[in-house]
Amino acid sequence: MRFGIVLPIWQLSLAEATTLALKAEELGFDGVFVPDHILAKPATTQHYGPSWPDPFALLAYFAGRTQRLQVGTSVVVLPYRHPLVTAKAAATVDQVSGGRFVFGVGVGWDAEEFQDLGLPFAERGAMTDEYLRIIKSAWSHDTPHFEGRYFRFGGATFAPRPQQQPAPPIWVGGAPGTLSSPALRRAATLGDAWHPLGLSLDDLERGAARLAELARQAGRAGAVGLAPRHLLQFTPAPQGSGRAAFAGTAEEVAADVRRVAALGADYLTFDLPRTGVADMVQTMERFVRDVKPALD
Repeated sequence: MRFGIVLPIWQLSLAEATTLALKAEELGFDGVFVPDHILAKPATTQHYGPSWPDPFALLAYFAGRTQRLQVGTSVVVLPYRHPLVTAKAAATVDQVSGGRFVFGVGVGWDAEEFQDLGLPFAERGAMTDEYLRIIKSAWSHDTPHFEGRYFRFGGATFAPRPQQQPAPPIWVGGAPGTLSSPALRRAATLGDAWHPLGLSLDDLERGAARLAELARQAGRAGAVGLAPRHLLQFTPAPQGSGRAAFAGTAEEVAADVRRVAALGADYLTFDLPRTGVADMVQTMERFVRDVKPALD
C-alpha cells in the first residue's frame, strides 16, 4: 500500500506547501497531490480559500526539490483548459520529475467559475471524456490525430511526450462524499484508477464492486485500480461505530487502512487537518509512527 498527502494549497503559502512536501518525502510518504481552481468564486472561497497556484507549475517545482516523491493532481478540473495545453503541461511535469507524475482529473463543480471561464457547465462531463481521449492520443503518438465534438486536429507533432509510457497514471475523481456513477463509468473506461473523495467505507466497498463490473464490461478487467482520498484525523479516544473513515485512534485508522486494502486499493491519499502547518506535520508523523508499523 502506498500513501500520499493532499496539500491544502488554498490556505498555505508556497513556502509552507514546499515545507510539507519535503516533510512528506522525509517521512517516507509516496506522493504529494494538489487541487485546482483558476478563479475562486464565492462558493469556492466559502469552502476553501482564495489562493490557487497553477498545479502544473507547482508540481514541477516540487519535483525539482524532491528525489523520489510522486507528484500529482487531486484533481485538475479537466474542462478548464484546452486539452492539448493540459497534455503538454502534464507531460512536461512527468519529464522533469523523471516519471513521477500522477494525473488526477475531475469534471468540476463550481458553475459560476465555468461561467466566468466561458465554458458550458452542463457539458462538463462530455468535455472531460473527450479531453481524456485527446490527452491520451497526444501522449501516445508523435503525430496525434483526433476528430471529436469539441476539437479536431492532426498533421503536427506533439513533444515531449511523458516519460511514463504509454501514459502517467490517470486517476478519476468524483463529487465529494458521493458515489458518482459518471465518475465510476469514466474510471472504468478511460482511467487507471478510481479516486473518490470522502466516501464512507460501506460506499467505497459498493463502489469498488461496481467499478470491477464496469471495467469487465469495458474489456478492462483488472486494469483499473482504486486510490481513495480521505481526511486523516487522529483523536485521543476511540470513536467507535458511526465515526467517519480514517477519523479515530491509530488503531482505528489502521483498521480502516486494512479494510480499504482488502478492496484492492494500492494507494491511499489523505487530506490533513486544516488547523495549521504544525498540526499537519504532527498528523503525518503520527501516521508514520503509529499506523504504518501496525500494518506489517
